[in-house]
Amino acid sequence: MIEHIIFLEEKIATIVRGTHTVENLEFFTDDTNPLQVGMHSKKAGTNLTPHIHLSKTKVITEIQEVLYLIKGKVKVTFYTIEGDIIDEKTLNTGDIAILMKLGHGFEVIEDSLILEVKQGPYPGTQHAKIYLKK
Repeated sequence: MIEHIIFLEEKIATIVRGTHTVENLEFFTDDTNPLQVGMHSKKAGTNLTPHIHLSKTKVITEIQEVLYLIKGKVKVTFYTIEGDIIDEKTLNTGDIAILMKLGHGFEVIEDSLILEVKQGPYPGTQHAKIYLKK
C-alpha cells in the first residue's frame, strides 16, 4: 500500500507501508525526483549485472529524506512553510516515509529504531534547517 500526501496539487511525501509488495523492481519516486527511492524483490539465485554509476555534477536545490522504521511506531506531521498542519500519518514497523517538500515533525509513540537517508554533504543544523513554531 502506498499513500501520497498532496498539498496544493503537489506531492510533498509518500508513505510506503511495510505490507506493500513489489514484483521485481518498483520505484516510489519519479525519474525527475532528486532522490530516487525504489525497492527490489528478487528470487534466490538472481544475478544483477555488475555496473558502475556514472559520476555527473548535480546541483541539489532541495533536500529530501527517507525514513525506514525498522521497529516501533512514530507519528509524522506534515506542515506548510507557515507551520500549519497539512496531514498526519502514523508509521509502524516496516513502513517507509519519503519526505520531499515542505515541513515535517515527529512524535515517537513507541521505542523506535529509524534509518534515515538524505543527500549530503550536511552543512550543520544552523545552515540546513528552519524550525517551525508549534
